[in-house]
Amino acid sequence: MEQLIQYLLSTVESSYEDLAHLVPCGSFLGLFDERPIKRTRLSGQPRPGTTASSLPLFEFDNNETTCNVITRLTLSAIKAGTVPAVDVLRTVVDAVRNIHDASAVIDVAFRSLFEIYKKRLEYHCANRYNADVAGEAAISDSYGGRAANSRTNGNSHPADQHDPMRGGNDNSSNGLLLRKTSSAANAKVETFGDEYLVLTNLFELHRPRTWVAAVRLMSMVTKSAIRIMYGGTTPGEPPSLSAGTHAASLSEISGLNLLPENVCRETIRQVWRLLLDSAATEPPMSSVLSSARRTRWQIRFEATMELFDCFVGRSEQCLGRPLVSYYLLSRELDPGAVVAESGILTSEMQYIVDLCFGRKRRLGRILLPPDGSWPLISHASRAHTVKHVYDQPAYALVRDSLTFEETERGPSANKYVADLLYQRAPTDEIFAAIRNHRIMKKKAIAAVASDSYMPNNSTIGLGAGTADRLYSAIENGVRAPSGMAVSDNAETEKHEVSQLLLDSMAQRIEHIVRYIQSQCDFESLLNERKLNENSDPTMIVPRNIQYWEYMNEVADQLYYFVLFDAISYKDVHDRFYATVFPKDSDIHPGSEMRKDNSYIWLLLQLFHIEKVSAGPIREDLAGDEDMLDQMLQMYNEQQIVSKDAFYLRDLALQATMTHQQSNIRDNQGFKFRHPRMAVAMPFAPVVYQLQQEFGRQFKDENYEQLDGKDICSVMKTATVSQLRQFVVPNALYTYLVPPKETIKKLQNDSTTYLEGGNIGYRLLDYTNVGGKHRLLQLVYKMMLAHELGPQFQFDGKQPSVREGITCVSPHIVDTVYRLLYNAPYSNELMMKEVLEKLRRCDKVMATGNARFSPATLRWLYTIYQLMNCRLLRFFKYYAHASHLVHHLRHSLVHTSHRQLYSSLECFALCLVNLQHDVGFLQALMNPAYHGIPLTPHPSAMGTVVARNITYLKPKDAWFECAMLSRNAVMVISRIMVMRGLGDVPGLSLKDCLDSLSPQPQYWAPSVLRYLPRPVRSYYAKNPRVPKGPQPTASAAAIRQLIEGRPVHSVMLLTQPNPQAEAGLLAFYAEVKRQPLFLFVVWVLLERLTSTHANATGSNGGSSANDGNAAKGELVLPAMMLVVVRRVLLSFPLSQMSTYTSSLVDFIIGCEAERGLKEPSAATAQLLDDFMFKYHLIHHEHVVFALTRGEHDLRTDTMRLALTRYVLLDSPSFTERLNEWHRLDFRGRYWADYKHWEKQETYLTKFPEFFEYEGHLVQNNVTLDPPPALSLPIYYENRMVRLLPVLEFALGRLIEAENRVLVRDVLDRMGILYRLHQVPLTTLMNTLSVYFNAPTLHDGTVMRSLSLSLLDMSQQNFSPEFEQFVRGEVDDAQHIDDKYVCRMMMRITRAITRHLGKPENDKLPEVHYREIPNPILLCLTECVVELLTWWCLDNSARSSARLYDPASKGEEAAAGHGASPSTELEFRAEEDERQKCATEWLLTKQWLDIVMDPAKRPECMVGSGASYIHSTGVLANVLPDELMAFPYVRYLAHIVLHEPMLKTISGPKRYFSFAEFSRASNNSHKFQQQQQQAAGTLFAATAVFNSFEQNRNHHMVNRPNTYLTLLHSILHYGGTGTFSALGETIHALAASGELCSDTQLLYLCATVGPALYRLVDHDALYVQILGDLVLIMAQICPRVKTLDTYTNTDALEQVMDFFCFVKDQFDPGRAAWRRIAPHISALPSLLRYQLQCIVDQ
Repeated sequence: MEQLIQYLLSTVESSYEDLAHLVPCGSFLGLFDERPIKRTRLSGQPRPGTTASSLPLFEFDNNETTCNVITRLTLSAIKAGTVPAVDVLRTVVDAVRNIHDASAVIDVAFRSLFEIYKKRLEYHCANRYNADVAGEAAISDSYGGRAANSRTNGNSHPADQHDPMRGGNDNSSNGLLLRKTSSAANAKVETFGDEYLVLTNLFELHRPRTWVAAVRLMSMVTKSAIRIMYGGTTPGEPPSLSAGTHAASLSEISGLNLLPENVCRETIRQVWRLLLDSAATEPPMSSVLSSARRTRWQIRFEATMELFDCFVGRSEQCLGRPLVSYYLLSRELDPGAVVAESGILTSEMQYIVDLCFGRKRRLGRILLPPDGSWPLISHASRAHTVKHVYDQPAYALVRDSLTFEETERGPSANKYVADLLYQRAPTDEIFAAIRNHRIMKKKAIAAVASDSYMPNNSTIGLGAGTADRLYSAIENGVRAPSGMAVSDNAETEKHEVSQLLLDSMAQRIEHIVRYIQSQCDFESLLNERKLNENSDPTMIVPRNIQYWEYMNEVADQLYYFVLFDAISYKDVHDRFYATVFPKDSDIHPGSEMRKDNSYIWLLLQLFHIEKVSAGPIREDLAGDEDMLDQMLQMYNEQQIVSKDAFYLRDLALQATMTHQQSNIRDNQGFKFRHPRMAVAMPFAPVVYQLQQEFGRQFKDENYEQLDGKDICSVMKTATVSQLRQFVVPNALYTYLVPPKETIKKLQNDSTTYLEGGNIGYRLLDYTNVGGKHRLLQLVYKMMLAHELGPQFQFDGKQPSVREGITCVSPHIVDTVYRLLYNAPYSNELMMKEVLEKLRRCDKVMATGNARFSPATLRWLYTIYQLMNCRLLRFFKYYAHASHLVHHLRHSLVHTSHRQLYSSLECFALCLVNLQHDVGFLQALMNPAYHGIPLTPHPSAMGTVVARNITYLKPKDAWFECAMLSRNAVMVISRIMVMRGLGDVPGLSLKDCLDSLSPQPQYWAPSVLRYLPRPVRSYYAKNPRVPKGPQPTASAAAIRQLIEGRPVHSVMLLTQPNPQAEAGLLAFYAEVKRQPLFLFVVWVLLERLTSTHANATGSNGGSSANDGNAAKGELVLPAMMLVVVRRVLLSFPLSQMSTYTSSLVDFIIGCEAERGLKEPSAATAQLLDDFMFKYHLIHHEHVVFALTRGEHDLRTDTMRLALTRYVLLDSPSFTERLNEWHRLDFRGRYWADYKHWEKQETYLTKFPEFFEYEGHLVQNNVTLDPPPALSLPIYYENRMVRLLPVLEFALGRLIEAENRVLVRDVLDRMGILYRLHQVPLTTLMNTLSVYFNAPTLHDGTVMRSLSLSLLDMSQQNFSPEFEQFVRGEVDDAQHIDDKYVCRMMMRITRAITRHLGKPENDKLPEVHYREIPNPILLCLTECVVELLTWWCLDNSARSSARLYDPASKGEEAAAGHGASPSTELEFRAEEDERQKCATEWLLTKQWLDIVMDPAKRPECMVGSGASYIHSTGVLANVLPDELMAFPYVRYLAHIVLHEPMLKTISGPKRYFSFAEFSRASNNSHKFQQQQQQAAGTLFAATAVFNSFEQNRNHHMVNRPNTYLTLLHSILHYGGTGTFSALGETIHALAASGELCSDTQLLYLCATVGPALYRLVDHDALYVQILGDLVLIMAQICPRVKTLDTYTNTDALEQVMDFFCFVKDQFDPGRAAWRRIAPHISALPSLLRYQLQCIVDQ
C-alpha cells in the first residue's frame, strides 16, 4: 500500500512538472501516454525538507507502462487485505482527481482506473453466486433493501448517506491519506456498488476535461457491468433472455446486483446537481471566448446524457437493459418546483426538468384521487382518516407537481378544525387532529426537501437575498394547502395553533352571523309588527329565537379558547373588526351590511374572563380607547329598533359600558370623546331598569324569574348576567342553596339535604358563558369537591359541613348536568377533575382493603348516578370515552358496599354499551393507562412524541361479573361488524376476548349466527371454551345435600342457633359451593309453599297465568330469611349474576324433570317472590340469566315462557310498571321540573333494598348484621337498572325469532326507553347487527321497535318514515328517486356545514339532543330509515333456522358449539345476504343518481363533489354488504363497459438523453421537440382530471365520477372495502376480458391513493399487485405499437406506478417472488423494465 501511495504522489507531481505533455483537446478514450515512468521521481535527490533515507527505492521494469504500474499496485494492495478495497480505490481516485487537468498523464490515470474496475468486476462476478447467506443479507440490507425505510419514513434517499458536493480541487497530498475503518464491528460486506460510488469523487466543477473523462469512465464501467449482469462475462452484445432464464433471475431476487438501484440513483443525483451548478456559472454567449466555454459545457452535457442513457437502458450497447427506471431518474433530475421556476437553468436542462415535472404530474393524477375534500367527521371517521393521503410523505413527492386547482381538493388543518368545531367535537380531539396534521406535514416537507435541490450561493453566483428566498421556499414549498406553517419551535407552534383556531372560529362565527341575518328582518321597524305574544314590551324577544343556539355554542367555544390562552382576546377583537371593516372596504363598500351586534355580544362574553377584563380591556380604557372606539363603530343601531330586535344581543354595547364602568376614565367627557355613543344612549335606561328590577327581586327573595319558565324573565336575567361580573351566578347559587335551613330527607334519616330552588334549563341556556362557568365552579367547590361532604357558608362564616345535612339537593345535581350540556367546552376541565378523582378512588380499591368515609361513599354514589343517568350522552362523544372503563375496573371487583356496586354494575353496562369504535379494544389492551391529562390545552404538555403503543393483555380479567363480560363480548362483536379492526396494527382480537373474563363463555349457535366471522372463529378454535351449556344440579341432588348436611336445618328454626349458623357460613365459604345455596333456599321455600298450599286446600295450576300457587299468606320460619341474609352477604358481589343464572337453570331443570314445557304457576309465583317479596335475587339478573346467550331460545320453550313471565306477566313487576306508566316520566328529562317528585313518589311506594333485607324490614325484624350506610338515590331504581339489561336481552329475543314476544315486550316496556340516554344510537346498532334477522323482517315488529326506542319529537326523520311509524304505510314501495335525492341532499348539506331550519320545529335544543354532531345525527337517522326499508323489502324472504329439532334430535336442539356444517351454513347465509344486497333497488337508485347528472335535482348541481362524499360516508355507516361492497364491485362494470376506457392510448417513444443532447445543438430540431413536448407533456384524458376541473369545464364523465366515489368509500371504509376491491380486480384479471391499457391505468388509479394503507395488509397488497401485472400481461399482446423504441402513454404511467410502489411502498422480496411468474409473461422490453424494479 505504501508503494502505491508513493507512486501516486510521483504521478501527481509529474502532471504538474512535466508540462511538455500538454494535450489541449485531449480526453479520456483519446491519446494515451504509454511511456515508462521516470525513475528519477523515486530514486533521485531528496526534496527539500526530506532525507535520502526517508525515500524508499522501488525497482520497476523500465518497459512497464504507467497504466500497468498503477493497476498492479492497486490490485496488490487490495489483495493484501490489510486495507478495505473501497479505501484503496478511494486513494487512487483522490490521486487521479489531483492530477493536472491539462496533462496527458490524466489519460493514463483514467485508463488505469478502467483496468482496475474491469478486474474488480470480474472478481465480484466470480464470487457473486458463492457468497454465503449472511453476506447476501448484509448486502441486501446495505443496498437492495429500501422497503423498511420506505414504509417507515416514506422519504428515505441515498443522498442522506452521501454528500453530492464533497471533493474539490485539492492539490495537496492530504487527499491520498487512507480512511481508516472505525472498528471491525462496523465493517460490512463490500460490494461493487461501494467501489463504483468512489468514482463520483472524480467530478470537478471547474475542470471540464476531468469531468468528461469521469463521465465516460463511469459509462464504460456501467456498460461492462450491464453486460455481465444480463449476459455473462463474454464481451459483446448481451444475449436475449428466454422467459425461463428471466423467471429464474426473478426467483433469485437479492441484493447481489453488481450495480444496485440506489447506487445508480446516487450517481445520477451527484452528477446532475454538479451539472446544474456548472450550468449556472456559464456566462451568456457574447464573445468568441464565451462561445468556447459554452462548447466545453455542451461536451460535459452530452457525456452526462450518454451516462443517463446507460442507466435507463437506451444506450446502443445495452438497449433495453435498464438499471434505473425512468420514474426514479426523473425524480433525481427534478430539482424541485422552486429551482425549476427560478430561471437559473439552461434551456436544455429546463427542458429535461419540465419533462420530469410533467411525468411526475401525470403520475400524481393517478396516485391522488380526483377529489379528496373529504370532511373529517367526529366519531364517524376512522382513525386513519386524520392521516390524509395528501399528507403522506410518499405522496408529497408527486403532489407538488399538481396545480393549485388540483391540490385545493385536498385537506388542510383549517378544514379539519372547522369541521370539528361545527360538529361540536371535544377539545382534546381538536388538538389531537392539529397535532397529527403537524406531524404528517413535517414528514411531508422533509420528503420534499430531501428531493429538492439546494443551490450553492458561492457556486452559482446568486445574491444573498435570492438564495435566502429559495431556501425558504424549499423549506415551506409543499404546494398542497396546509392551513398552517410547520415549525419546530414550541412558541411558534403555539402561535400557529392560535392562528389556526382563530381563523376557524372567525369563519364559523361569520357564517352563523350571516345566516341569522338572512333569516331576520332588520329593515322593518319594530312598531310595524306585532310583538311576540310571550314578550314583555320592555324585553323584546324575536320569534326565531331558536337560531340563537348557534351563537350560544360558538360563545362557549370562543370563551374556552380565550380562557385557556389558546387564542388571545386582542386577536379576536381585531379579527371581528376586520370582518366588519376589511382593508378594502373603501373599494368595496358594504360595512353597514356587515355590522352586527352579535360581534359585540361575543366580545362581551370574553369581558367576564378576569384576565381579559383586568388586562387588555383595562389597558385600552386607560389609554387611547381604540378597542372601545372600534366596538362603537361595529355597533348596528338599526337592529335594536327593527322587526327582529333581540335585546339580549342588541343591548350588548350598553352592557359593555355598564360592565366596564369602573374602568372608564372621565365619564363626563366620554360622550365628547366618542360621539357615536349617542346612537346607543337612548336604550341605556333599559339596562338600568333591568338592574334595578333584578336587585329588588333578589333583595325581596323573589326568585320566580329564576325558574326559567317564562321566556321574558329568562332574557331579563340573562341580560343582567352580562352587566355585572358575578351577580347572576351568585344569585342562582343562593337560589339553589338558600340561607334558610329547610332540611328534607331523600330516602331515610341518614340522607338529608337542604331544600332549594330548581333552576330552569332555559335560563342556564341564555346566561352568559362566564356566569355558567362561575355557577358550576361554586356548585362543584361547595357541594361536590370536598371529601367531607357538601359545604355551606351561612352568616359570613367560613365554608363548613353543616350538621344534619349529609347530601346535596337533587336540584343541584340537575343543575350540574344541565351546565355541562350547556357549556361543554368551558366546563370540561371540571369533568376531567371528577374523572381523575374516580380513577384515584378506583386505584385505592385495587388494594382490596379500601375504607372510604361516609362522605366519600356518598360522593361516589352521587357521581356514578349522575354519569349513569344523565351524562351518558356527554360521555358517548367524549374524547376519552373508550378509556373510561379504566376508571371503575377495580371497583367492580373490590367494592363491598352493595348499593354502590349496583350503581357501578349498571354504569359499567351502560358505559360499555356506549362504545362504538375500535378505541375500546385498544383501551382493553392498554394496561399502561395513566388517566386523562388534567390540562385544558394539550399544547401546554409540550411536544408530543409519536410512539407506537404496545398492546398487552392484562394480567387479570376485566370483568368477574358474567353479565358484564358477556355484554362486552356483544359490544366487541358489534364494533367488529360496524367498524372492524384492520386499521389498528398489532391489536389482537383474541387477546381482547381473552381479557374479558377468567373463563371464555359458551355461546349458542343462534347467537353465533350474528357474530362476525373472527369472533366465531375465536369461539370455534379456542380449546378453553366449553363445548356446551354448563350442567346444573338436579333437584334430587339438592334434596340429598339438605338431608346430608344438618347445618341447613338452621334455616327452619324459630330461635337463633349461633353454632349452627357458623357451621352454615363455614360450609358456604368455599366458592364452589356458593351457587348451591340458592338451590337449597329454592327447594326449602318450594317445600314450604307446597306444604302451605296443601294445608289450605289449594291446588297448583299448570300454567304461569293461572294465578298464585297458594291462597293465603305463607309465614316463613322466623330465622330463615335472617340466616339466608347472613349467608348471602358473604358472597362476592360480582358473582351474583352468575349465581342467579345457575338458579334459573336449576329451576328450568326441575320443571323439565316434571315433564313440563312451561313453568307451573307455583314455580312462577315463587320466582316472583324471590325477586320482589324476599329480595334474594335482582330482577335484572333474572332477565340476564334467561337471555344470556348460552341456550338456543328458538328451541327452548321453557326459557321463552319464563322470559315472558318475568317481563310481562309477573304480578309484582307489572304493578311497578303500571306505576311507572302512571307517573309518566318524560323523555326530555332536562325540561321535566317534576322529575324528582315522580322519582320520590315511586321510591316511596317501591323502596329499594340492596342487602336482602326487604322482607325483614317490612316485618319489623331487627337486622343483624346492621345495614350498611344508606346512600342518596337521585335517579336510579329497579327500572333504570333494568334498562341496559333489557337492551342486552332484546338481541337474544330477536335471535329467538319469536316475533310475538319481541313485539309484546317492546309495546309494554317501550316507556322505559324514555330515560334511555342514547335510544336512537341503540336502534341503529340493533338494526346494523340484526338487519338480516327474520324477526325484523316483520313490519309490526319494526314499528314496535321504532315506537319504543324513538321519540319522534326529538328526531328529524323523513315524512315517509313517520308515516310508517304511525301505521299509515306498511312497506317500502313508496320509496322513489325523489326520496333518495332528498336524503342525499340532506347529508350533503350536513357535511358542507349548511345551517338551515329543520323540518321538525319541535326538536330539542341542539346541546340536549342525543347526538350533538349534526353530521352524525343526520347519518344515524338516515341509516335507521334505510335499514328499516331493507327489512321491509325482505319481509317476504324467510331465513331457515340453523337447527331443526324434529330432524336432528334433542342434542342438536340443545346445540354444542359451531360445528363445521354450522359454519358453512353461516357463510352460505352471508353470501345470500350479499346477493340480495346487490339486487336492492334503493342502492341502485342511489348509485344511478350519483352517476347520472341528469337525475340530480337543481339544488344539488352546485354542491361539487360533496354529494359523492356524502355517499361515501353513508356507505360506510351502513352495513358494508348493503352499499359499500356493491358500489366497490361496480368497478368491474365501469372498466368493462365504459367506452372511454376501452380505447388504447397513443404511442410514446422512449426518451433518449443522448439523442436529445445531440438535437439540442440543432436549434430548429430542438424547438420542434419543445413544441411537441408542450402539446403532450400535460395532455391526459379527462378520466384522471380533478372532479372539480371536469365539472367547471363541462367534462364530467362516468369513470371520473365513479373514481371519485370509489376513493370516498375507500377513505371512510375499513379493510373490508379493500377486500372487496381486491376481489373485484382479481375477478377482472381472471376473466381476461380487458383489452386496453387505459383500463389497466384506471385500475392503477383505483389502487394508487390507497397504497399507504394497503401496504399494511401484505396478502391483499401482493394479490392486487400480482393481478395488475397479470392484466398487463394480458393487454400487452393487444397493443400493436409496442417495440424496442416505442411504448404507449398509459403503459408508461403504469410502469411509473410500479416504480413508485417499489420506491415508497415496497412489499418485500418475498412478495415480488410471488409476483415473478406474472412478470415473466410480459413482453421482453417491459419484462426487463420490471426486472429493474424487482431485482433491487
